[in-house]
Amino acid sequence: MSSVRATDAGESPVQQRTPGAAGSSVRARSLGMEIRTLRKNAALRLEQLAQRCGWSRATLGRIESGERVPGETEMATLLGTLGVTGPERARLFELVQAAAEPRWWEVGGHAGTPAALAALIDYERFATEITDVALALVPGLLQTADYARAVLTAGGVTGADLESHVALRLGRQGVLTREQEPVRFRAYLDEAVLCRPVGGPEVMLDQLRHVLRMARRAHITVQVVPFAAGAHAGMNGDQMLLEFRRQRPIVHVEHLRSGAFLDDSAETAPFFESLSRVAGAALSADDSVRLITERAAQLEADHVPA
Repeated sequence: MSSVRATDAGESPVQQRTPGAAGSSVRARSLGMEIRTLRKNAALRLEQLAQRCGWSRATLGRIESGERVPGETEMATLLGTLGVTGPERARLFELVQAAAEPRWWEVGGHAGTPAALAALIDYERFATEITDVALALVPGLLQTADYARAVLTAGGVTGADLESHVALRLGRQGVLTREQEPVRFRAYLDEAVLCRPVGGPEVMLDQLRHVLRMARRAHITVQVVPFAAGAHAGMNGDQMLLEFRRQRPIVHVEHLRSGAFLDDSAETAPFFESLSRVAGAALSADDSVRLITERAAQLEADHVPA
């Protein structure tokens, strides 16, 4: 399906295809996947479970696809029919409640967030592992406020919208800094990202230092593909690969005026296969940290007053 989203670089609208049924949210889709897994584990066909619940096949199908969030009574019927009890039952009821709650960017003054950008934020929140391959810019999840401000301004975001977009981008980074189960994050940066002084030397120096601080966290890995590698698989374009506990992985790709979420296995497999080639071209994590440190020292010596 098609929807409007905002790019990570300039927040300009592009046409985007998002997985899932029309009208589904990421949280509703996650809940539907959980229910589908329970049904399959019980060796029941869709029509069999629907009949035992006293529903139509279409009703259960919409719930499993994420197009419809079950109410608490419906969820109780489902879980009772499937024999789900105890902590697992409580966890699934929490998912039902979460699917109906406003999201942090909605209560934080960002209610007008484009639907597909909201989907990306939700995917990041529920992912267990994210890999970002970046050619031109530091990934959004690692950007400082000043760096993000410079990127957004270059993309045409100005005036009252600018600070709102910066705050939204910084809010996304909570998936890396939350205390419980922060997402595992791996970034592959082309060396060109380190050399482009986005926002000027001082802003870029602060950005490089921030990347180094984040790379010291146990769940974050930053690797640089050096110029010496020549052509490499990552040059096919920026891409974000998101993996989940129970859902199929998703690949997010974008260009100047187009972008897409891919969740079909045939479409995502080539991206995951290419990661081993990107990793093969990249420096080790330790050597990458040394290169970033050297670039920061060079910036400080050449441009930043003592």
